[in-house]
Amino acid sequence: MIARPQALNNIGTKMLYMRKILLPVIMLSLGALPLYAPAQDTSALWGKKYTEVKSSLLAAGWVLAPVAEDETPMTEDYPEITCGNGAMAICSVGFKRDNSTLALVVESIEQELIVTGEY
Repeated sequence: MIARPQALNNIGTKMLYMRKILLPVIMLSLGALPLYAPAQDTSALWGKKYTEVKSSLLAAGWVLAPVAEDETPMTEDYPEITCGNGAMAICSVGFKRDNSTLALVVESIEQELIVTGEY
């Protein structure tokens, strides 16, 4: 095993500190802590209004994933939410940030668009 120089070890420790401690604190101060979790756990987004989730994700640097021309929009107001065909079809919307993707299931519940899961 090759010994790592102390300087490199300190950089790794600082990066770990930044990712594990500092980033969540910053996100919490911005009111976006649930959005730090998508890579790990998106359940914090479930049950929330789509408009709120979309605004928070966009503010956190996520962008809407492109929609294929042949996909059917759920509503005219939100063409990014598309629905499949058939009895078991779901409606979904995609977001991208860096090399990460997030695909959320959206349902109309009592005339409100609600995020109900991830796929």
